[in-house]
Amino acid sequence: MSPAFKEWQVITEALGAGEQIIILRKGGISEGRDGFQVDAKRFWLFPTQFHAQREKTKPAAAKWFPTTSSLAEAPATITLSYFVDLVGTTFLNNWDAVAALDPFHFWTEDAVREKFDWSQTPGLHVLIVRVHRLHAPVTFAITPEISGCKSWIGLPQVFSTLPSAPVLDDATFAQRVAELPLFSEAPGGISRPSAKP
Repeated sequence: MSPAFKEWQVITEALGAGEQIIILRKGGISEGRDGFQVDAKRFWLFPTQFHAQREKTKPAAAKWFPTTSSLAEAPATITLSYFVDLVGTTFLNNWDAVAALDPFHFWTEDAVREKFDWSQTPGLHVLIVRVHRLHAPVTFAITPEISGCKSWIGLPQVFSTLPSAPVLDDATFAQRVAELPLFSEAPGGISRPSAKP
């Protein structure tokens, strides 16, 4: 099984368009006793239609929203177009450090603050990711095993069997990473995977 990460459909498309390279996450209500954990170095982006995405994202994200009718329907299948390599991760417990990331994502400030304050420990996990687009998307049936409010699920599709390409070239991606104000703000520094996936 290959790991898949659930993210709002609109944020998934922003990542897939190369207009965002970070993910902010506190964790779902079904994360378990240990809370949100990042163990995978490479994982699918699994787009979800849960929550009030339009109200919780910036107006610039409107171009990635599907039609109202399609959002209202409970899908029987899910189509995956992207997987990511985890470049680095950190946990920020200082609101000013999180707020400094505002130009680099499409959530509203209120939505990010809600994530930051949720649960007993204020803060957010920040994941820096490099996105790859499949040449041909793959579709899976929605089953009870992959439903629910949890960040991580397993899927049977193996990454190496599908042709893909990075959405940003090496130089552009390196520049985007260098622009992030994380390296001076993260109290524990940026944790980078020790080996390639």
